[in-house]
Amino acid sequence: MRLPVRPVLLTAIGVAILASGAALLCVIFAGRGQGAVVPIVFIVIITLVAIRCGALAGMLGALISAVIFAYFLYKPLGAVSVDDPAARMNLAWLVLGGLACSYLLAPPKTGPQRHR
Repeated sequence: MRLPVRPVLLTAIGVAILASGAALLCVIFAGRGQGAVVPIVFIVIITLVAIRCGALAGMLGALISAVIFAYFLYKPLGAVSVDDPAARMNLAWLVLGGLACSYLLAPPKTGPQRHR
């Protein structure tokens, strides 16, 4: 038996999952050369969360995770600006891919709003 969850709470849970996942990957890949690929792979996680928690959770999570990656993973650390052009491009792909996958693959709304 599944208990109903309010949409706002489900969105907040999805955003929290994505933000904590981005922070965890920053800790794991800090100071390693493979850090430039992390945002591209993270699109898969964003898509899975969007399918489960909704499009809004995926979209907000993509934006917040891009800021987390820029701030904690790429040089200069502690600033949102990114020096490496390849890392900057990967962050742009993260945002674009996260928004697109969330919008296109998230399930449609349920309930009375869907039938109007």
